[in-house]
Amino acid sequence: MNNYDEVQQNYKKWHNIENKENYEKIKKSFLQNHLQQGITRVQIEPTNRCNFNCIMCPIDEIEPTKRKDLTFDEFRLILSKLPKSVKNICLSGLGEPFLNKNYIEMVKFAKEQGFYVEVYNNSSLFNKDILKYADEVNFSVDAIDQKTLTEIRKGVKPDKLFDTIIEAINNKLKCKININFTVNYKNYKDIKNIYQFCQISGVDHLSIQATSNNYFPKTEKYIEFKKFIEKNKLIDWEFIVKNYDKKYNFSLTIWYPRKLKGFCAWGFSNIYITSNLDIIQCCHQVTNPIIFGNLKKEEFNNIYNSEKMKSFRSKHIYDEDIFLCNNCPY
Repeated sequence: MNNYDEVQQNYKKWHNIENKENYEKIKKSFLQNHLQQGITRVQIEPTNRCNFNCIMCPIDEIEPTKRKDLTFDEFRLILSKLPKSVKNICLSGLGEPFLNKNYIEMVKFAKEQGFYVEVYNNSSLFNKDILKYADEVNFSVDAIDQKTLTEIRKGVKPDKLFDTIIEAINNKLKCKININFTVNYKNYKDIKNIYQFCQISGVDHLSIQATSNNYFPKTEKYIEFKKFIEKNKLIDWEFIVKNYDKKYNFSLTIWYPRKLKGFCAWGFSNIYITSNLDIIQCCHQVTNPIIFGNLKKEEFNNIYNSEKMKSFRSKHIYDEDIFLCNNCPY
């Protein structure tokens, strides 16, 4: 469903900012609302292994001995400890989820427990049986142009990627089929082709997000990728917005690199749980994260209400320094 007017309004609100005066008031209200509504969405990492080597992904920072798949029993344990306020489970994380042999069973089990279930994947191991259980399946597509795509998503087979998306659309029942596009200075001009593919193939929703530097700060790879990120100033966001047509049948969400930071739901209503059952700060800096606690040893509510996690939320509200958050574009 087209949301042209909303896209235009959000561009003015979050990128071409028209009202800075109420920023602090709006930010505090935003965070307090996310705190008061309780935890509604939990992202659970099925594995921290991957068969791709995308340029923006820090997965190679994880030592081989620490690479792990979440077991089905561990997954059941996590769900049993979640507060009743949780409605949405995003069963994806740093790695490629279909590498976990129990992945489809996990999605099925989560759905049977009454959760809305999101799936993100790179298409390489996609199994259409997932369509019976997931509420939405998201495919990562960072270009239509094959040269650009293979430069960014190393390991991808372009023809297989697009064929798999079309297969999913043709076989879906009530499940939504979405595309996640990570934009950078090299691929943003390909957005017209992305829009056309979404329209012609019948994609339900397109999400565009700015490429972030998720390597651990001050490391060699972080410094190297920082040069890439700095070139993202060349991205013409207005070009991206203007080329979204009122006639398109898919909806669009754009996550801009925020000029006004502090609007973050992580640690408030959104929680990230690793394949090792650690509760950490968010989905971005996951290789050397802030660890608040582990669900093998502690109860969820005890971790969420711990002094360490309350301090993390307080620093967001009062705009105090958080080392891992300093370079986040959101």
